[in-house]
Amino acid sequence: MGKGKRLKNRRKATKTPTSREFVDRLTQNFQKEIRNSELWEQMVEQFGEERAEEILRECKAEVKPGE
Repeated sequence: MGKGKRLKNRRKATKTPTSREFVDRLTQNFQKEIRNSELWEQMVEQFGEERAEEILRECKAEVKPGE
């Protein structure tokens, strides 16, 4: 096993899992940015306020572990 492979394996072993609080906060920020964008106005115009809120709640942040 080469030095690069050993270092990569060591980095993988020391990574901490993403906390749930971090993902929740990231989701909140993402939804807030959508609400403050032109996309939100288009969604409300096309689907109505209630349905646009439902669609927004379905938008969740997803954090994938790096390689």
